[in-house]
Amino acid sequence: MSTETQTLAHRFGDVAKDMGLLNDQQIDAAMAKQQTLKGSGARSRIGEVLIMMNVLNVEQVKKILSEQRKRRQADADKVLPMEYFGEFKLLQKLGEGAMGAVYKAQETLAQRTVALKVLRTNLAGNKGFVERFDRESKMIGGLSHPNIVACHSAGTARGVQYMVMEFVDGETLKTRLKRSGGKLPEREALKVCHYIAQGLAHAHSKGIVHRDIKPDNILLGKDGSVKISDFGTAKSFLDEDSLSMTGTIIGTPHYISPEQVRADKDIDHRADLYALGGTLYHLLTGHVPFDASSPLEIMRRHLHDELENPSDINAELSPGAVQIVTKLMAKDRKERYQSADEAVEDIKRVLDAKDPLHATLEQNKSSIRPPKRKRAKKKGAAGCAGMVVLVLLLFFAS
Repeated sequence: MSTETQTLAHRFGDVAKDMGLLNDQQIDAAMAKQQTLKGSGARSRIGEVLIMMNVLNVEQVKKILSEQRKRRQADADKVLPMEYFGEFKLLQKLGEGAMGAVYKAQETLAQRTVALKVLRTNLAGNKGFVERFDRESKMIGGLSHPNIVACHSAGTARGVQYMVMEFVDGETLKTRLKRSGGKLPEREALKVCHYIAQGLAHAHSKGIVHRDIKPDNILLGKDGSVKISDFGTAKSFLDEDSLSMTGTIIGTPHYISPEQVRADKDIDHRADLYALGGTLYHLLTGHVPFDASSPLEIMRRHLHDELENPSDINAELSPGAVQIVTKLMAKDRKERYQSADEAVEDIKRVLDAKDPLHATLEQNKSSIRPPKRKRAKKKGAAGCAGMVVLVLLLFFAS
């Protein structure tokens, strides 16, 4: 269905008839009245005309408009209603979002199963969405790493833009979290983040920052593979012209870095490391880093608030794992790992029961506060010092 056909479909009068609120005679009379008003220079919508004619009331018009929007959206949601799309046989819809949908498909010529990502037909004329889709295909096309979903090709067919992606037979990290009761065992969490960090190291070496690392965008294959997906918000941090203008916030509130909240123009690879830290925090504790009743409040907390120490939530965590997540989530990017390679090295060391090399961050420079036992010890030490001073004062006074 073309965009023009979608616009003409589900006209106000047709929807009202289906709802039993109008008949053909009333619709014809309203359209005639509308033309008369137009001829006199007054432009009124058909709903307004029907209210003027006392045929419908305001609430009835609202109900019709609401139903009209639902029907048109349903048409837009049918991204690819056909069984075949070019040389691809569509097998299953894997998911969809505001921009489009992803299908499991069989590429008939290459005889391989792929993930076919397509842009919604009703967005074909939207320059911003088209450019974003093109940018994503170019970004992924320049990457080749076992921990990043591969893009085989991209193009346009039947007026629809598409990308042919590597098909990962498995689930998202978000789904894995739900299956495991909200968190993962430390070793599994570290292994997953070790793979993510390796994929990020490759992307960063090509000058690409993902900007939306989170459990939803990590795919876990049944073969044990871990792959970063969805580069729709990725940018090159080597090319200043390609970075977002100041004032545009890009990222997911629960995992977003402070500099992304501030909409800094010079966002670089260290924003991904903060999001990796937020993801690891979630995996280890079963809680998103910061939560609140609104996205704006969540983002404000990334800027100003401290997080509960992971070891206070999960007492079974090793000191090394806590050091790593604390280093990753430093509010000041200068205090984080300065490269994904550093994070890869430290995670590997902790997996091998060794102390991390790079996670020597002072606790108060992170989003994460020191554990309760250290805070209590510090408070107790301060109390003892005060007692000593008091004893000395009493001694000299006597």
